[in-house]
Amino acid sequence: MPSILRRAGRRSSALAALSSTLALAAVIGAAIAQPAPPNGPRPVDPRWHALTGATVTTRPGETIENATIVIRDGVIVSVGAGGAAPNGARVWDVSGLHVYPGLIDAHVPVDAPAPDAKAPGAHWNDRVIPQRSALSGPGLSDKDREAFRKLGFTAAAIAPKGGVFRGSGAVITLGDSPSESEAGVDAVNSRAFHEVSFETRGFGDASYPGSQMGAIALIRQTLSDAQWRAEDVSSYAAHPGSRSRPMPADALDALRPGVDQPPLLFDVSNELEALRAAKIAREFDRKAMLVGSGLEFRRLDAIKEAGVALIVPLNFPETPKVQTQAEIESVGLRELMTWEQAPTNPRRLDGAGVTVALTTDKLRKREDFMKNVRRAIEHGLPEDRALAMLTTVPARLLGVEDRLGEIAPGRIANLIVVKGTLFDEKSELRDVWVDGVRHEIKAAPELDIDGAWTAVFGVDGGPEAKLTVKSKDGKEHSVTAKVGDKEMKSRAFRATQNRIHFILDSHDEPKGAYSMSAVVVGDELLGTGTDPAGSTFRWTAARAPAEEPEADAKDGDKPAPDADDEKSKESQKDKKKPEVPETFGYPFGPYALDALPAQDDLFISNATIWTSGPQGVIRNGSIYVKGGKIAAVGADLRAPAGVRTIDAAGRHVTPGLIDAHSHTGISGGVNEGTQAITSEVRIADVIDPDAAGWYRELAGGLTAVNQLHGSANPIGGQNSVVKIRWGVRHPDEMPFEGAPSGIKFALGENVKQSNWGERNTTRYPQTRMGVETIIADAFTAARDYAARRDAWGRMSANDRRGQLPPARDLELEALAEILAGERLVHCHSYRQDEILMLCRIAERFGFRIGTFQHVLEGYKVADAIKGAAIGGSSFSDWWAYKFEVIDAIPENGAIMHEVGVCVSFNSDSDELARRMNTEAAKAVKYGGVSPEEALKFVTINPAKQLGIEKMTGSLEVGKDADLAIWSGDPLSAFSRCEATFIDGREYFSLESDRAHRQRITAERHRIIQKILAEGAPKKPAKKDGEAPKPDGEAKPEASPADAALAEAIMERNLRLLRSGADPDAHRCGECGTLDLHAH
Repeated sequence: MPSILRRAGRRSSALAALSSTLALAAVIGAAIAQPAPPNGPRPVDPRWHALTGATVTTRPGETIENATIVIRDGVIVSVGAGGAAPNGARVWDVSGLHVYPGLIDAHVPVDAPAPDAKAPGAHWNDRVIPQRSALSGPGLSDKDREAFRKLGFTAAAIAPKGGVFRGSGAVITLGDSPSESEAGVDAVNSRAFHEVSFETRGFGDASYPGSQMGAIALIRQTLSDAQWRAEDVSSYAAHPGSRSRPMPADALDALRPGVDQPPLLFDVSNELEALRAAKIAREFDRKAMLVGSGLEFRRLDAIKEAGVALIVPLNFPETPKVQTQAEIESVGLRELMTWEQAPTNPRRLDGAGVTVALTTDKLRKREDFMKNVRRAIEHGLPEDRALAMLTTVPARLLGVEDRLGEIAPGRIANLIVVKGTLFDEKSELRDVWVDGVRHEIKAAPELDIDGAWTAVFGVDGGPEAKLTVKSKDGKEHSVTAKVGDKEMKSRAFRATQNRIHFILDSHDEPKGAYSMSAVVVGDELLGTGTDPAGSTFRWTAARAPAEEPEADAKDGDKPAPDADDEKSKESQKDKKKPEVPETFGYPFGPYALDALPAQDDLFISNATIWTSGPQGVIRNGSIYVKGGKIAAVGADLRAPAGVRTIDAAGRHVTPGLIDAHSHTGISGGVNEGTQAITSEVRIADVIDPDAAGWYRELAGGLTAVNQLHGSANPIGGQNSVVKIRWGVRHPDEMPFEGAPSGIKFALGENVKQSNWGERNTTRYPQTRMGVETIIADAFTAARDYAARRDAWGRMSANDRRGQLPPARDLELEALAEILAGERLVHCHSYRQDEILMLCRIAERFGFRIGTFQHVLEGYKVADAIKGAAIGGSSFSDWWAYKFEVIDAIPENGAIMHEVGVCVSFNSDSDELARRMNTEAAKAVKYGGVSPEEALKFVTINPAKQLGIEKMTGSLEVGKDADLAIWSGDPLSAFSRCEATFIDGREYFSLESDRAHRQRITAERHRIIQKILAEGAPKKPAKKDGEAPKPDGEAKPEASPADAALAEAIMERNLRLLRSGADPDAHRCGECGTLDLHAH
């Protein structure tokens, strides 16, 4: 993107400062507005409290028995064992209850109004609004706050919704919503973080960014502009008389780096986005945190190395449907494994040393949060660590550790009072204290008499009975009395304060009804009764101790809730702990590798070796690989001692194949098609090492590819040349070291939007003349930009005084690299006239083109291509799939080759990339090219076009050991690749593939059986008149843009299916434009 500083209007910084001061004064004025005088007796607001007799966990791992907590004016004054309540404080007896620090939700998205996009100082892109605050909107409603309190949350970090730079988040307490006169009083930290997202535009919105790589480029440009803005302001302050005042830039001012800047908080949707966010933060030396996806376990090692704190949702996947054969066949292993492993995510992250806080964000239903915490604990997360993730850790991450997260003097009085322990399924949340104000969640039952009692009838030790009392939520009590082998049931149970009355019906002698009454005194019942004969008697009962679990209890039996035997409890926990594999390799899912293949020294003998180099084809030859490099290749070699040997008799060995035009492994969209020039975007930012296409391409002998941006604009994004290193820990381990940088250009129908539909007819250019003009204009701007940067570099220190270097422009920077010979152009092209046009532009601006891609009329202008470009990378035999290629012929590649053009054949397709060897064979079929030369179309020739021929592409001493072993002639459709090596590592072999398939089958069967054993989840029926879920707890509805996108995709897929086409297959010549709005 061009620098914001060249597009945005500016306003005086003094005016901005004055505006900020007035706004702050208005907020302060509102906050201290005087309340109206009382009209009647003055209300009493007790602000002094003492909670006595509790078990208090002051912080994770630290507990005080029989403690007293004193609160005054919303702040904790003291906490300690056995202390007496101070005189004058309101006393709350919480004996038998457990008090914990109030929980903190570290990320709660809220609506906030966007600033005026046309206001002075606003960013040119309306998705960049860091100057807004979550506090500027309505925040959380009373209903939302109540819903959070019912889960034990007393504070939350609210974050603005929508945008790329979304604004600053704030930490608030979760009491009732403050009145307008108290605006802002619940904010504990008004600038806790800057929220950032890789959000892209929805379907039908053609504004920037439309892809994830576009969002990343926008973030990088904005952070670069913010750095430049800070230097600009500082320079003017130091030398106000030597230059003009800085123009207004409120958006950039909000992001200027400095010690007082809060961290960037990236909201990511998967584990790869997490790595991309961390990389951006490192590049610009910014503190950063992440709102995770719950999928971090799939790239745990790389997440750990990223060194960023994570706010992790517990949005565990729904159980896959595997009840029918069709469902079983349609579910993938990756989906099954994700379902099984997701609950281990918090434990794995914590065990790896990653700082983790938890959030209710991204759950389908917020009320499932505690249930999911318990699932995480069942999967190995220690309870103390779970508590820390909800208290001390989020307090520290959000900059409020001196006020929240612990029960300690000086902290805000945010507490939760629980019957039982916090994470016990049967625990009850009684009270939540927020800012020293009590909110009753569930009242204590008037009588707590449930359980077993031992009763004695008569004062002198009459007959004994066992009484069992049950109730529903402390009400609707029932009593069962057992005397010997006789059992009686109660009716007409009544309770009045601490008195109980009930009737026991006896069906044995003496038959009749016993009328029973008693007073409840602690753990004793003192009562009187009347038997069926009318005689009165006294009776007493004492609460019976909890029974020990039986030694031979069946699986699933649970000990009594109050069991004291800790060993028994641990035993029960062990039985419940799910069995989940600890290791699963990379990439997560099928064909995963536990570790990268060993880089063994290797000797391959008795093979027919197609070197694609000076040695040509060697019959009965050998190759020696040492340290990942080719050490020797020839006909008379002997295997050194101790090396791995492969007898390749009857087999053929070729260099690893290279695809000069690929869209495999690009996530978040292959096109940033929202603008005509997007040279700032980089494919390398969105490499997806998990794409299954990589493994399939390895199985076809492919070892390297040129990942290209799509053809939606005249100047697209930067390319990425990668080796197919299947199983890497981090995407950054895939790029080909030393490969020259490149960029995608495009000409013709796609870029002038001829095939985009009636709604896309306004973006410049709309003609082929306009394509030439905009490319020439961009190069002119890049030349000027490079000249300004160069002039600054030559200036003396004295001349630079009070001046600034030109602001960095990522768009022009990439184009300037083309002019400097540091970046290769790979241009989508079909027609001879447009091919010649770009040749002339290259001559005019003094650079050499890397490749013409597709180049289906290249045979007409082969001489021009030979003079202006390294070569042409063509389809082998595609023609007549649209009018623009009406003159395409399958002899095209052979004709260009005869003229002397360096020719390669490419795939432009994940499917076709699996069989590039047979694509090369078509040069023999259609053009009469020799088999040896034809193989070069997919080996050394694409290597030359990509500038990597000194490292790969042929089997020569000193080059990387990238090679493939074939069962027969590599150009035969009947030959298959038996093994593929990259850097001397065996990434594919038929033997390892068989082992993979066996493991995949076994794992699928194991997990499916596990799901079937657990039973299908039952969805409770909605009761008549049931109230709607609290705000934020229902599954969010899709936005209109997303709904329109889904509908359009469905219509397209149905249309293709009706025509007999596979919706997932690549369409010839679309070059990625099919996925213009893919996400």
